[in-house]
Amino acid sequence: MRDLHDEELRALLAFRQRHGRCWKAALLLRWSAGTDTDEPGSAYLRHLRNIAGPRWLIGLSASMLDDAARRFAGTVDLALVGIFMENAVGFARGAAGGVEIAPASAAHSLAIAIELGLKAFLMKAGYADDWNRVHIRHDLEKALALAMEAGLSGLPPELPELAAILSPAYRRHQIDALFRAGASPFDVADVSHCIDRLLAVIRAQIV
Repeated sequence: MRDLHDEELRALLAFRQRHGRCWKAALLLRWSAGTDTDEPGSAYLRHLRNIAGPRWLIGLSASMLDDAARRFAGTVDLALVGIFMENAVGFARGAAGGVEIAPASAAHSLAIAIELGLKAFLMKAGYADDWNRVHIRHDLEKALALAMEAGLSGLPPELPELAAILSPAYRRHQIDALFRAGASPFDVADVSHCIDRLLAVIRAQIV
């Protein structure tokens, strides 16, 4: 079974809240009787019935839903969103000045700018900062995927490929290794322009 989408998680959480301790039995009954169509989020509940089924539901851990509930409970702290965006722009601007003389350092600053910008968007979308810190950490690909799922659009087309290159090294604090022996996995100046566009898109969608 694939990871659940946020809409599916929300539908399950809402059903659990309405039906209490025996919610799984209640949902199984509705699935078998076809009355799940009367429930809020019925389309998502029915889709889960079709692609996952009763055995999956019985084995679904409470901790996974509890974790999703904590994530969705994030209160939007506009001041913190603003701080993240301000720092993202600061790292991007600092990187632009070091593209020619210190490309590895510039690339690291650009990775930080990506992380902070995407997390600013996620916080505005309701993802708790504490949840982001534990579950996303420095994974740029995961942050990007979650932001897109949360509605971030109009992204630079080269961003997914860039995140795929940067993220493994960034998570291990080894971006310098990408530039050893004069090698470069990308044109840092082009990446700098890409991140400027990314941050402009995020800023326009969190105001």
